[in-house]
Amino acid sequence: MASKFGMAGGIPERRVRPIWDAIDSRQFKNALKLSASLLSKYPNSPYALALKALILERMGKSDEALSVCLSAKELLYTNDSVLMDELTLSTLQIVFQRLDHLDLATSCYEYACGKFLNNLEIMMGLFNCYVREYSFVKQQQTAIKMYKIVGEERFLLWAVCSIQLQVLCGNGGEKLLLLAEGLLKKHIASHSLHEPEALIVYISVLEQQAKYGDALEVLSGKLGSLLVIEVDRLRIQGRLLARAGDYATAANIYQKVLESCPDDWECFQHYLDCLLEDGSYWCNEPLNDSVHPPKDVERNSSHLTDEVFISRLSNASAFAQKLQAEAGNDFIRCPYLANLEIERRKQLQGKGDDDKLIEVLMQYFFRFGHLACFASDIEGFLRVLPFGKKEEFLEKLIKSCDSLSAVPTKLLGQSISLFKIEELIGNMFKIPVVGAALVLFILCVSVHSFYDNFQELENSAIRMAQMYCKNLPLSKDLDQQESMHGEELLSMACNVLVQLFWRTRQLGYLLEAIMILELGLTIRRHVWQYKILLVHLYSYLGAYSLSYEWYKSLEVKNILLESVSHHILPQMLVSPLWVDLNDVLKDYLKFMDDHLKESADLTSLAYRHRNYSKVIEFVQFKERLQHSNQYLMARLEAPILQLKLNANNIEEEECILESLKSRVHFPEFSSEIGGKSLTFNEDMQSRPWWTPIPDKNYLLEPFEGVSFCPRENLQQQRKGREANVRTAIEKRSLVPRMIYLSIQCASASLKENIEANGSMYDPKISSELRFLLERYAKILGFPFNDAIQVVVGVLSGQKSSEAFNSDTVDWLNFAVFLNAWNLGSHELGLSDEDGCRPGTWHIVNSLLERYIVEKVRSMGPLISSLGCDLPTLVQLVTEPLAWHGLIIQSCVRSALPSGKRKKKSGSVDQSNSPVSNAIRDSIQSLCSIVEEVTKWLRVQIKKSEDENVEIILSSFHRKEQTVGPGQVFQVLQALISSTSDTELGDRISQTLKSWSHVDVARKLVTGQRKFPGPTLEVRDGDTLVIKVVNSARYNVTLHWHGIRQMRTPWADGPEYVTQCPIRPGATYTYRFTIENQEGTLWWHAHSKWLRATVYGALVIYPKLGSSYPFPQPNHEAPILLGEWWDRDPIAVLRQATFTGAAPNISDAYTINGQPGDLYRCSSKETARLPLDSGERILLRIINSALNQQLFFSVANHKLTVVGADAAYTKPFTTTVMMLGPDTAKFNLIDPPVRNTIGVPTGGWAVIRFVADNPGTWLMHCHIDAHLTWGLAMVFLVENGAGELQSIEPPPADLPPC
Repeated sequence: MASKFGMAGGIPERRVRPIWDAIDSRQFKNALKLSASLLSKYPNSPYALALKALILERMGKSDEALSVCLSAKELLYTNDSVLMDELTLSTLQIVFQRLDHLDLATSCYEYACGKFLNNLEIMMGLFNCYVREYSFVKQQQTAIKMYKIVGEERFLLWAVCSIQLQVLCGNGGEKLLLLAEGLLKKHIASHSLHEPEALIVYISVLEQQAKYGDALEVLSGKLGSLLVIEVDRLRIQGRLLARAGDYATAANIYQKVLESCPDDWECFQHYLDCLLEDGSYWCNEPLNDSVHPPKDVERNSSHLTDEVFISRLSNASAFAQKLQAEAGNDFIRCPYLANLEIERRKQLQGKGDDDKLIEVLMQYFFRFGHLACFASDIEGFLRVLPFGKKEEFLEKLIKSCDSLSAVPTKLLGQSISLFKIEELIGNMFKIPVVGAALVLFILCVSVHSFYDNFQELENSAIRMAQMYCKNLPLSKDLDQQESMHGEELLSMACNVLVQLFWRTRQLGYLLEAIMILELGLTIRRHVWQYKILLVHLYSYLGAYSLSYEWYKSLEVKNILLESVSHHILPQMLVSPLWVDLNDVLKDYLKFMDDHLKESADLTSLAYRHRNYSKVIEFVQFKERLQHSNQYLMARLEAPILQLKLNANNIEEEECILESLKSRVHFPEFSSEIGGKSLTFNEDMQSRPWWTPIPDKNYLLEPFEGVSFCPRENLQQQRKGREANVRTAIEKRSLVPRMIYLSIQCASASLKENIEANGSMYDPKISSELRFLLERYAKILGFPFNDAIQVVVGVLSGQKSSEAFNSDTVDWLNFAVFLNAWNLGSHELGLSDEDGCRPGTWHIVNSLLERYIVEKVRSMGPLISSLGCDLPTLVQLVTEPLAWHGLIIQSCVRSALPSGKRKKKSGSVDQSNSPVSNAIRDSIQSLCSIVEEVTKWLRVQIKKSEDENVEIILSSFHRKEQTVGPGQVFQVLQALISSTSDTELGDRISQTLKSWSHVDVARKLVTGQRKFPGPTLEVRDGDTLVIKVVNSARYNVTLHWHGIRQMRTPWADGPEYVTQCPIRPGATYTYRFTIENQEGTLWWHAHSKWLRATVYGALVIYPKLGSSYPFPQPNHEAPILLGEWWDRDPIAVLRQATFTGAAPNISDAYTINGQPGDLYRCSSKETARLPLDSGERILLRIINSALNQQLFFSVANHKLTVVGADAAYTKPFTTTVMMLGPDTAKFNLIDPPVRNTIGVPTGGWAVIRFVADNPGTWLMHCHIDAHLTWGLAMVFLVENGAGELQSIEPPPADLPPC
């Protein structure tokens, strides 16, 4: 960071270097001390202040950092004697940018540029600020100024790129492009061009103006020599010629490219387009969109005569034959695909021969049918064949089975391709639905024929499973990371089983699909296709926790596809797993926001590295991400989730609403969304066709009678999605604001009725809420007054409940907000039977009771009706019912007389008023609804686990049954029972032996019961708010082991020391802040022996922007070493206490809850951690055992210890470690910071600490058997002077004794 002549920001570099060294090594306290010393010598140095601000920001002290930065900025502006150099400004920019105040950094640079007119370094810094702000006009102006000063080519190109960005983003047109062209021509005339990228920019400017002739002239002239790779130059030339309409010359150019690159399929299509003079691709091609190029462009009918058309295709065919002869490589597919494309073009022109196309398809199959890409290669060509010819092609493929390859792997590949073609054509799906449609079917065909077809579909799944089992030995020598031969077969069998479920509604087919996928993942854990299928299957069945677990294991974060969150987010939004949903939303939004910030950094780097095409690409990609439909929806759903989480506390709700855009009037917020063209970045091809999208869910709807797999409809569905998604986003955007206004309306209406001295009601609130209700009604498809009539009509029975369609939740939301509006406006004139005004209370109460209670009563046991209406029930309870509860809370709060009101004017008794009666009735109604839901939940929870497991297994596991669910599963069971170590290899055979379908069924039943508990991942400085619900039958507390509870002893957790236990059915919320701790801790129960199973990891990451003081690991993983008792651990404790003997030892040791295969446990899973050779992994090892000190090692590896108990240590290397060292001698130099130490029999340990934290702190033996013998004591630290040295008041929900 040093400037010229050994100076840094006007300060000798030797004084600055130690500060930067301390920052780089993350010794921030030391850096701050050095910074203070520097400031004492240079108190008026903006650079010294900027350094201090940087340190404070890295320490997480954002407010202090901003204050110091502003002081430095003020010095720059007011003190002419201070040095204003690029180093000072760039340091300030770093801090301002990290504090989300880039505008302040920009203003500093602008001021500096005004003061030092020709300082190139400062001007480049200003340009960089404008790049990060996406201020294209200012970028252009600054770049031109720099170009005028030094005449460098790069600054001219920066200006031209800025002009192009203005045009591409819709802020300019022909005149701007003419300006860019003029600047380039003038520069070329005096200086020429010297970089290949400069030439590409020049050509793109001409191309944007459709000056193809001029661009070709430039390319063929002197400047063309800048492109040293001939093929690249030819591709550009071919494109320009085609765009100019010179198809003959363009075809010759593309022919040259293909001779050099025979496998360039896109180039062959361009070659064919030019031969046939078809410009449809060039007309539709979006300029410079290299991130999302068009996948399929419809070709126009050729205007050529039939003779010329056939002649040119004959030439193309001869050229393809030539390429095939010269290829000499079995992996080059383009010349063979060329024959298929030629026949397809004939079909499109009406000159095709179906039999000839089938013949070419057969030839392609024999050559490439073993490849996984075969089916996708020919999918487009199959579409032009009539259905009868498709079946003929399939029959020929099946007949050719005798001549398939003798090589086992190739034979398997060809067989899989046959199944795929069968699926593409729809042959395996040609059966009707079972049920009501069966009556119609019997009229046409015999019952015998129906069951033949039905069994054929089932048989196809059985054949896939048999083929998978038969070819499993081919993979016995493969590594787990390598794809196994025939993996796709289980995915395909799963899709067939889903088809069978769709037609028959027999749940056993879905459960059977889950079983085969779980088995497949037991054999190889890295098959992402299986995981995606399980994510969707478990979601459909309502097992959201299992779905979420598989989603987390995907570990795919492709920013081009916005990660893989689209597989889980829609389902989680309607699930009851709010904590997990919050994690999904938080992770996704952080992932997106980080990349949006990074795109600015990448754009800046692209400018500096003179890669101007990347500049355009990065900006366009940023625009695409910002306009993502999923990103906008997530930004809306995240605050709505917070409102749901806090709906039981109106004060907390109002705090959330204050911080949201709900305080912004709807027109402003609507314009933010309404003006955007939404983008859809999800990879729909990675999903099975039956998975839900926002406006379609096949499995929840009746079978549509299709005779094909609907995948080919995906593109059409996608085109129609934007309007539906835009409507959904607009509708959800109204909710927070309407909640806020409804609370205000309800509160004001009670004040108006109760206050004797008049109302303070603001009529603008009511008018705005009405405006939003009108908009909401319009989204539902009705004018405001008509929507009111629909609500009233459904309640009275004059209209069918079907009037709500599938928008029941939205209609009930409308009714709830309508009631709140009417409280303040009194415009509706609706009344109860007794003529009282608050008739809308009755409407809301009745509708909520009808739809929620009826839904609950219509739902059978969850385990036998998986995939039922649980998501709808969750939405009804957590939205309209919750919002109604908030309005009631607002009314009750306003009805309570305040002391001030009593003193000033007294209060009017309204306890028997119509309004009060309506509120009282609403409270009773709400309580009865909640009680009904609670009663249903209790019934579900109390069901026997074994009974539920048996229900699941009986749905498909019937050995005597020869048709129906379970046939595929029996094939896999036969494989397991006959497995051979010799045939399958040790790894696969041992895996099969350890797998149990009963365990999978039990997992489906238990769902969320996790062991160990969830890992809490936080950062230093975070405040944790953890609500504990005790659903166990024992009292419990939670302890956050090793956390420095600064002034918050109420959150520490030791039972009967800092708190009384949380009783069964009760709750308690722990609140505490992580202060200056990083590393690994854990949480566990602190009541009796409950921590035997109630525990989990607590990972504290460095603050954002900070890093580890050691090399960044490739992976991180918590390793929890634990114990397991087959008996209830509390019963073991009671027996030991009764007899006075040592307690029984545990029945097994576990790693991350898994016992491995050394114990006689029902589950023999082994904790697995996939790694690649050479990768660095950070293991967070925790001894969570009750009564044992445990050793840990990794075979044939050395371990470098870098930290313990949330404190970094001097790194040291070992091969084995015991969790809990014994001190050999006094260490007075750099003793380690520990929260738990091991003391051997007859040994000793010395500890020291500063009593700087008031409260009651338990010191005890952490071997729980010893704790019951009384090895415990308490330190009582009294309050010091002042608030910051005193404990905080106990929380209101602290459990009573």
